[in-house]
Amino acid sequence: MKTNSGHRDWIDIMLKLLPGVGAVIAGVFIPLAINSNSERNRSNQLYAQIVSEREKSDSDLRSKMFENLIQSFFNGDSAKKTNKQKLTLLRLLALNFHESFNFKPIFEELEPELTKNEKEKLKEIASEIIGKQEAMLSQVEEGMVYEKTLYEGDENGIMIPPDSQAAYRGHRLGIVVTEIGKEEERADLHVFDIAENNDNVDLKFKVTCYDMPFMDNTKLFNNTRFAVTLKETGTDSAGVNVVHLKIIFFPEAYMSSRDRPYLDEMLEKLRGSKEGA
Repeated sequence: MKTNSGHRDWIDIMLKLLPGVGAVIAGVFIPLAINSNSERNRSNQLYAQIVSEREKSDSDLRSKMFENLIQSFFNGDSAKKTNKQKLTLLRLLALNFHESFNFKPIFEELEPELTKNEKEKLKEIASEIIGKQEAMLSQVEEGMVYEKTLYEGDENGIMIPPDSQAAYRGHRLGIVVTEIGKEEERADLHVFDIAENNDNVDLKFKVTCYDMPFMDNTKLFNNTRFAVTLKETGTDSAGVNVVHLKIIFFPEAYMSSRDRPYLDEMLEKLRGSKEGA
């Protein structure tokens, strides 16, 4: 009996002590948890502020650079510049701002002023920029790229993607070359979208060696875009005109590589914060 009574007394004592012990533990650990969470929030806010300031600084620098280059290209002294200087300025502009500015009108405006060799240099600059954009879009996880050689006429039209492959997000393009301009390097196209939802699109447009996929693209339904770039015009062994085209499908929400690292860093930082919480 004494043993049972002793156990009950011990239990009663523990039950009386528990609220006090719990209060002590709560008094120590709850402030620590709150402080830790506050520190994490301050770190996230500081990180977001640093990213924002860095992007603002980068944006301001690029804005001033763009303004200075444009003024150098188009100001009153432009007539005094040699074609070589104009080509150098254009290349500087295009290399630094091709992700956000359509340079096709400048290329087309400058071309008539150039000699044959200078025109080749102009096309090399355009090809360099187009190649960079094509490379970026080719690496998009959900993108599709096709390179085709086409002849003129309805009978030589192609289907992209071909029937042997699944449609791209519900889209399958029929492409017909209605005319190939060999000397001016252009191709007149008739493109029709055979959409799975019957929301078909019928387009006619001209593609030249100055069309850049970031800017010269077409929006379709289901958050989809496609671009067509001209790689080369020429003739086959029988002397018939042909054109080499690249057709690129990509998601409408695609972000350029210049923007993506900032976003990736922020997401990775926030993801790490959540995992550590």
